Amino acid sequence: MRRIKALVTGGAWALVLVASSPCGTEAPADSPPQAANGRPNVTEPVVLAPTVAEPETPALANATPTSQPAARRVAWPPTALKLVLLSTLQDPAGQSDRATIRDADSGVIASFRKGDPVRDGVVVLGVEDGVVELSNDGDVEYLSISQQPFELDSKDVFYPDLVDDLGTEMADGVQMPPGAAYVLKTPDNAWGTPRTVALLREAVRNYARDHDGPKVRIGDISRASGGPFPPHLSHQQGRDVDVGYILQGPRKDDLYFVNATPGNLDRERTWALLESMFATGEVTYIFMDYELQKLLYAHAEANGVPPQRLAEIFQYPNGRRASRGKIRHWRSHRGHFHVRFRR
Repeated sequence: MRRIKALVTGGAWALVLVASSPCGTEAPADSPPQAANGRPNVTEPVVLAPTVAEPETPALANATPTSQPAARRVAWPPTALKLVLLSTLQDPAGQSDRATIRDADSGVIASFRKGDPVRDGVVVLGVEDGVVELSNDGDVEYLSISQQPFELDSKDVFYPDLVDDLGTEMADGVQMPPGAAYVLKTPDNAWGTPRTVALLREAVRNYARDHDGPKVRIGDISRASGGPFPPHLSHQQGRDVDVGYILQGPRKDDLYFVNATPGNLDRERTWALLESMFATGEVTYIFMDYELQKLLYAHAEANGVPPQRLAEIFQYPNGRRASRGKIRHWRSHRGHFHVRFRR
C-alpha cells in the first residue's frame, strides 16, 4: 500500500490526494478511516521543527526500515525558498516516492521525484514521510508539510503528474509551465492537451536527472484553443511538440532554434533526450532531417544499441522516402525535431 501524507487547504481550491485499494478488494486494516462521503480522511499533518541544538541529519538513502515506530526526525535547516510542500507519497519499493510542491513564484503545483530539478540550482535529494530533502546550490535544506492550513491561489496551475486519466482534447488544453530543465521559446504557443503536457514534462525531467548541460528548448505545441496554426501543417490538436537539438559550442544556450550540424550536434545528449521521449511509450513519430538521423544512428550503433532496436527507431539508412522507423525525414527540421504523441 502506498503511504500518502497530504495537506488539505480551504479557499477556492482544495487539494485532495487519496490512496486507492485494488478493485474488488477490501481496504487493508491500516487504511485511513473512511469519511461519510466514502473517501479516506487525510492524515493529520505533522510539524517538523528544530530543537534547541541543530541535530546531525542522516542521509535519506541510509534510512533503515523497522517494524517499530521511528523517532521523529528533525528536518533542519528549513529552506527559505518560496516553496510549499503539499503532500508526499511513498512507495514501499522506494522506486516512485513523490512530493507535490507548489512554487509560489510561478504558481505551478507539480510532483517531483528524487533527482528532479525544482528550480535552477534546486534538486530533490530524497522524499520521506512529510519531508523533502533539497540541494540548493549544493547546500542541503529541508521542506516540510506545515501544520498551518495553506490556501491556494485561484491562479495556481495544478499539473497532476500522479493522475493517469489525463485529458486528450484541446477543450481541456493547458499551457506548458516554466520548468527548471527546459525553456519555452514562445510560451503563448505552448498549449497542449493535459496528457501531452504531462508526458513532455516527464520525458524532459527523466532526461535531466542524468544529464547536465544546456536546457532543453521547447518550441511550438499549439495555440490556446487549438486549430490552424500557420505556417505549421499540424500543431492543431495539442499533440505535436517542436524540440531543439542539444548542441555544443557558443550557441548551445540560444533561446531560438539553431541548425544542428556535424560540428555542433551533441550526439550523446540528443540521443538521450530522444530515448527519454520514446520511454514514455506514447510517441507515434519523430520528424527530423535525414542527415541528422545518420549522425544519431551512428552514435547509437557505436554505443551498443541492438540492430533490431535501430531498425525500429530509425528510417535511416533506408532512404528518406522509406516508410520505416518512428523517426522520419521531414524538410525544415535541421533546427529542431518534431514529436507527435498518441491521442
